[in-house]
Amino acid sequence: MDNVLDLPDFEQLVKLAQEDPEALESLRKNLCEALIQQAPESYQQRLRGLQFKIDMERRRAKTPMAACIKLSSLMQDSFYKLRTALNEVTGQQMAASAQAGGAVNVSVSAQSNKPTARVLSFPKR
Repeated sequence: MDNVLDLPDFEQLVKLAQEDPEALESLRKNLCEALIQQAPESYQQRLRGLQFKIDMERRRAKTPMAACIKLSSLMQDSFYKLRTALNEVTGQQMAASAQAGGAVNVSVSAQSNKPTARVLSFPKR
């Protein structure tokens, strides 16, 4: 099966959005389903569940921008959970390695998760 989905160029997508939004939505659904079908069978049910959640959030949103913001927030939450899980695993591996007398090459600090910034002052003109 081909791994590249045929997506119309940007101008064609804009034209569809302006002239035939239903056709654009149909194209979106077909491309999503084709992509899910290309995934290994063991992932397809989870991907369909995720697509259902995305579709419901889009439907519940009052505007396209509200949908975009909500979906972006969901992605950020998911990324945060993944990062936290990876940090926990790395911390567990470090502890096990230290107990076994091995060298620890990875440093995980509670402060590394906190963003820092330096405020610059600019002279007034």
